[in-house]
Amino acid sequence: MSLFSELQDKFVKAIKDPSTYTPVNDSEARRMAIYQSLFFNNINGFISSGFPVLKSLLSDSEWEKLVRHFFVTHSCRTPFFAEISKEFVEYLSSDSVCDDDLPPFAAELAHYEWLELDISIRKSEREVRFFNDDVLPTQVCVSPFATLASYAFPVHLIGPDYQPDVVSNEQQFYVVYRDSASEVQFAHLNSVSAMLFYTIEQYETGVMIDELQASLVNQLRQIPEEAVVNGMRHTLIDMLTKGMLLPA
Repeated sequence: MSLFSELQDKFVKAIKDPSTYTPVNDSEARRMAIYQSLFFNNINGFISSGFPVLKSLLSDSEWEKLVRHFFVTHSCRTPFFAEISKEFVEYLSSDSVCDDDLPPFAAELAHYEWLELDISIRKSEREVRFFNDDVLPTQVCVSPFATLASYAFPVHLIGPDYQPDVVSNEQQFYVVYRDSASEVQFAHLNSVSAMLFYTIEQYETGVMIDELQASLVNQLRQIPEEAVVNGMRHTLIDMLTKGMLLPA
């Protein structure tokens, strides 16, 4: 390693983890403190704004400790600020998290909050035409501004007044989406509605309603066919109206 590379590596380590740095004199310490504060405060501010619910459940010292450990130990794979929140979610889902006292739902809650941010800035290369009719189209597809997610905790309920210690009896399904007014929304789905959405998701360019109906009837043989068909059509209209699905 060249001398410049060694100095560069030392400089980066000193910024990320002040405990590794021993200044030569007071003047150098003051200059380095500016860099250390600037970089950490930028990261802390960005993460704090992206995860307001999770942050509200921790004390200021607990939050700073968590963000500091992320800043020091996690190797981000992207230089873009918009991707830092995603990196933080990956960090919380890894074995390198510093605090064993974090709530058991922390990683899932963080993913849910990140997903809302991701949906809000997501772009689409294809034209998006929202449903504005009362008649079910012959073909539907998932909106590029909608994503299905499942969690062990009811993340939409979590806050200072509700912090569950154990997972729910049933898996929790959500679709986070951007509606026709570009507002981020979420829908809490039951398992059948989630299955419907997931099935449509498998068809990138859309699926014919008749084909979708046949698939669902086959997957839900324990339910009378008429009930499956009627429920599917009612749910499709609701998802189309909200903007989770689009006419294809």
